[in-house]
Amino acid sequence: MKICVVGAGVIGLSSALHIQEICQNVEITLMSEKFSPETTSDVSGGFWTPFTVDAVKQPIIRSWAKETLDYMFRLCRSIDAGEVGAQLLSGYYLPKTDQWFKDIVLGYRDMTEEELQLFPNPGGGVFFTSASVDVKSYLPWLMSRFKANGGRVLKIKVNTLAELSPEYDIVVNCCGVWAGDVTVDSSVRPIRGQLLRVHAPWIKHFIFNLSSENYAYIIPGAYDVVLGGTFEEDDWNEKPDSRVRERILNNCSNLFPSLKAIKFSSDWTGLRPARPTIRLELESIQTPTKTSMVVHNYGHGGSGVTLHWGCAREAAKIVAQAIHTLSTRPKL
Repeated sequence: MKICVVGAGVIGLSSALHIQEICQNVEITLMSEKFSPETTSDVSGGFWTPFTVDAVKQPIIRSWAKETLDYMFRLCRSIDAGEVGAQLLSGYYLPKTDQWFKDIVLGYRDMTEEELQLFPNPGGGVFFTSASVDVKSYLPWLMSRFKANGGRVLKIKVNTLAELSPEYDIVVNCCGVWAGDVTVDSSVRPIRGQLLRVHAPWIKHFIFNLSSENYAYIIPGAYDVVLGGTFEEDDWNEKPDSRVRERILNNCSNLFPSLKAIKFSSDWTGLRPARPTIRLELESIQTPTKTSMVVHNYGHGGSGVTLHWGCAREAAKIVAQAIHTLSTRPKL
């Protein structure tokens, strides 16, 4: 069996690794036009927190999220933690909301009155512990594992999934916001995000202000601090905007005034792949010469890192089922 995974972000890489683990005696090619450090995943803050996904509308998201966080907790304790910048991360969510993931993270509780006084007009808030990785270290680490397991890598632009059918028995679609270009799905759309990476080693806790009038987040990583962000629907512009940069700096320094002392380092822009629900399912493609199977794994919004490991395992299970179907189909 020849399997092709299209897309080399965190969803594609983790899917390819899980397929290698679950499916034996198959040839796997990872195919993409862009690889790290040029993927949308490279722009991510690398922090486990659900964003632009609805676990009420799609309850399975809860399972994928928990499996991913459990894996990230294990990674934080592993000998690989230093290489991938994996760390436990505690902090504050403002204003107070009853999050569906409160029993998945560690130590979820209401902020105390003393904690609330740290922030301007918080309107209540919660504190919890989650996990993060440095995506610019994590993605190459995943790639090295894939190659070490015998995976093939091909840099190429894929225009349609159907064009891969003659050569591959199963195609795994991890194209993110561009999934609507390679397959027929008009529901995929971008949510533009811009963030900054700065040197602020005194910041030790994450801080999210989710209020619409002063939206901001601060995520300390292993090597820098991420400041964000934006939520710009249906915007395909991938270039950083200097006006947005100033707004992010202003909102974050208003949230935590010590950031007024930092100097701008770099800013990044990525297009989150939004969809009414995450598409993780099997589809059959019929061509004049053969029937190929496509496993779709896209539409994760701003929760690619948050859901990647759980979704990858689910995708690999579907691939294994597709292999069984193809291998037991009568030959005419």
